[in-house]
Amino acid sequence: MSGPAAAADRLRAAREALARAGMVLATELPWRGSAAGAATAARAALDGRHRALLADLDAVVAALNAAGRAGGTPVADAALAAALDAAGHPPPVPPATVPAGGGRGPDAEAVARWWAGLDPDARAVLERERATLVGGLDGLPAAVRDRANRAVLAGARQQAEQEERATAERLARARDPVELARTGRRLHEVRTRLARLTAVATAIDRPGRVLLDLEVGPGTTEGQGVRAAVARGDVDTAAHVGVYTPGFTTGVDELPARLGELDALAAAAGPGTAAVAWYGYDAPQVHEVLDADRSVLGRGAADEGGQRLASFLDGLDAARGPDAHVTAIGHSYGSVVTAAALAPGGADGVDDAVYLGSPGVGDAPGRPPGHAWVVEAAGDPVADTAWFGPDPNRMPGVTGLSAREVALPDGQVLDASRGHGDYLTPGSASAANVAAVIGGRPGDAVLDRGVDAGDRLRRLVGR
Repeated sequence: MSGPAAAADRLRAAREALARAGMVLATELPWRGSAAGAATAARAALDGRHRALLADLDAVVAALNAAGRAGGTPVADAALAAALDAAGHPPPVPPATVPAGGGRGPDAEAVARWWAGLDPDARAVLERERATLVGGLDGLPAAVRDRANRAVLAGARQQAEQEERATAERLARARDPVELARTGRRLHEVRTRLARLTAVATAIDRPGRVLLDLEVGPGTTEGQGVRAAVARGDVDTAAHVGVYTPGFTTGVDELPARLGELDALAAAAGPGTAAVAWYGYDAPQVHEVLDADRSVLGRGAADEGGQRLASFLDGLDAARGPDAHVTAIGHSYGSVVTAAALAPGGADGVDDAVYLGSPGVGDAPGRPPGHAWVVEAAGDPVADTAWFGPDPNRMPGVTGLSAREVALPDGQVLDASRGHGDYLTPGSASAANVAAVIGGRPGDAVLDRGVDAGDRLRRLVGR
């Protein structure tokens, strides 16, 4: 048998196989959290495309049957041409995106299973047409998220550049004082967003850098509006992974410099180590100190950021084959965020937690004895506040890592860290000790709880 009838038979067999594959899309998945709606919408969109493709195949099969019966008449040929032309052109669907409102996303293991159940063509369609969704789904492979997020970054930068030119032209033409002020503010907002996107682009513009997450929101105040997570190394295959969370006043502007520190930290940790700069939450800023929901003096931003960090950490675990040794590192207010992510019901796949210059992490350190660590440098006023609970350097089950000058047996001298901001400076004892924990070599670390005059003064006043 040959001709249209044979083609129709082959297409019918292909349609049956496609219909069976569609059962994956019909399966309800346990989506949870703020991104559940986006994930459900994406699955519904795929299901719609699948149904449309089945309908296309039915039309083509019918046209082929008609062509076979009509013996190639012009009418039959025209019907077949129309059916083939319509196939593969589904109606446009509104893009699904991950909401920027915070909270945990869909269950990372469910996301990983869903992705594994898609065929390569469906994955390619999602990457191409739903890049924001793909880039933001915790549980997908790092390389997939990187491609999607780079596409989102390129588009966001292009849009910001166009907005900057248009707004600058409007400002040049404006004469009314109110319009001048309003357009000037808008130009500042656009340029601020563009600068943050450029900082992300600079951070990933080196071999081995991976853009694991990117969210571009409407906010343009200090440190806010753009959130990102950038890795150095392959988090899906590395034996050891360190995830760093920053604190008060930080934003993606500092990513290029932070990645330089993490390069040195991963190298010191040893071969097979990847490190992530997780700037995936809006850190409290100076102008928000009096805002009860956002103040650095409260837990609001930490609890919201902790949910986001927990989802991210679960995603690292779900996307891998073999388990990795994962260390969560939080600096300053970032230590409060990290502890919130590791609280009961939070991230499961984290082995060690390191708190740098911490103002307290609550009543529990987030990891069992021997896997919770604290570094407190001399003269760090934040670490002496115990604002969010007991000072970690006094908590049972928490081991202190030295930030003092250390002379090693081979004659090398590691520098002391002083104040609040130098914990990961290459060449410091603090950075070397953190690297030992990340690399699964805690026995190589120099221990010291970092008790200084500030701690003694706090005890005198009863804190």
